[in-house]
Amino acid sequence: MESNVWGLPCSLSSTQAPSISSTKLVRDANKHHIPFRTPPSFNPTSSFSHQFIHSLPNNLPRETLQERAAELEEKIRFMMNATEMEPLSLLEMIDDIERLGLFFRFQDWINKALLRLVSIENFKHRTIKSLHETALVFRILRRHGFHVSQEIFMSFKDGKGKFKPEISNDVEGLLSLYEASYLTLEGESLWETNAFSRRHMMNLMEERSMDAKMAEKVRHVLEGLPYHKSCCRIVAQHYINTYDKTEPHNLLLLELAKLEFNMKQSSYQNELQELSRWWWNIGLSGKLKFARERLVEMFIWSVAIFPEPEYLICRKVISKLGILITFLDDIYDIYGTLDELELLTNVIERFVQLISNGWSDLCEAYLQEAKWFHNKIIPPFDKLLEKAMISIGTGVVLTHVYFFISQDITEQVIHSLTNNDHDLLRSVYTIFRLSNDLGTSKDEIERGETSNSIVSYMHDTGLPEENVRHLALTLFGVVISYINMEMDLEDKTI
Repeated sequence: MESNVWGLPCSLSSTQAPSISSTKLVRDANKHHIPFRTPPSFNPTSSFSHQFIHSLPNNLPRETLQERAAELEEKIRFMMNATEMEPLSLLEMIDDIERLGLFFRFQDWINKALLRLVSIENFKHRTIKSLHETALVFRILRRHGFHVSQEIFMSFKDGKGKFKPEISNDVEGLLSLYEASYLTLEGESLWETNAFSRRHMMNLMEERSMDAKMAEKVRHVLEGLPYHKSCCRIVAQHYINTYDKTEPHNLLLLELAKLEFNMKQSSYQNELQELSRWWWNIGLSGKLKFARERLVEMFIWSVAIFPEPEYLICRKVISKLGILITFLDDIYDIYGTLDELELLTNVIERFVQLISNGWSDLCEAYLQEAKWFHNKIIPPFDKLLEKAMISIGTGVVLTHVYFFISQDITEQVIHSLTNNDHDLLRSVYTIFRLSNDLGTSKDEIERGETSNSIVSYMHDTGLPEENVRHLALTLFGVVISYINMEMDLEDKTI
């Protein structure tokens, strides 16, 4: 994927930087009463205190729950292996298992079931009757690494390649099509169905042309995130609460999902309490009271990335790095003078090699953004982008995590991580940056911020904010399709 003017990276945390007009004096004993910038709405205090985190009840009878979960898993496996299911029923069960947060328990069965499904004679040529089934086949198989052509949707299009008018009233089919569109690969036209399906679902909701249950399901997806972009633990919580209201549903699956969710939550609470003790003991928040204390938010972010039980160490690393980067970000954005920030950057640059190179690059990027802010400069978009690729902090996090999860550490990968010159990494950074800037640009425009991709592109082109936001959302889909293609490495062809 070639770098382009919209190759946006992202910020690990959304910095609440101030406007020049809101500068005020804030006294701090550690800084000898030197003023620093802060916006009126800035609140560094965490909503989750150390005492609150350790007051969370966590006394589940784990052994009893684990025994019951094992019994339920055995019964469900027996049921699944003993039942000859139609392809649609099989795919819907797999979708339920994944959305209920049980994928890790049944991963082996799911993989075998999908291999059996695609090996069925004439599977490629079998007639699929509904748009819902077609989209579900496409999404589930692509999600698991099978190469399914977008031509599978041709039967729902007319001679001009446009979707036939009759599917515009098929709510279930449109919802499945919308979810499937997020599995588009680079160069495919399928992404066009995203806007098509969204538009028609919104029209049907306005016309009240669906029942209350389906309307709530559609609203949840359109106002939130599609499954392919969601945190699996948050999806599980919502799906558990709604699963028994849909037909058909499996009560054994539901009971196991509730047990699994509660056991995972208990484990995550233990991890969070351990992290809170670490943070409390180092005492950094008491010494740097101006910076945002976001330990819980960073831990939740780590759970979204690595929810699997075996990645406990990765969650700890990401959480610790995240809160340290947030503090560093606030030092550059809020607290330090330019002279002080230059001294700090020089100190970090003289630190040890390899991993710390990422930290020095990060501080250099922060310093440049601070200079733009102090000098009231809106940088050209391309120039901003090169620094934003680094100031997101994601490269620092990925570099550290790589040493914990990789069995084959190579200089080539380390080079890509520390030099930001790999297309896949740059695409990941783009997604983060787009998400961050789309969420913060309105406030940052009001505050006079300069280091925001939306602000910079508006300044370069003269386009209004809403037009630029629309372009950013379009790019978001393009980058997602490239990442989908790069991650599709298993080469399972049907």
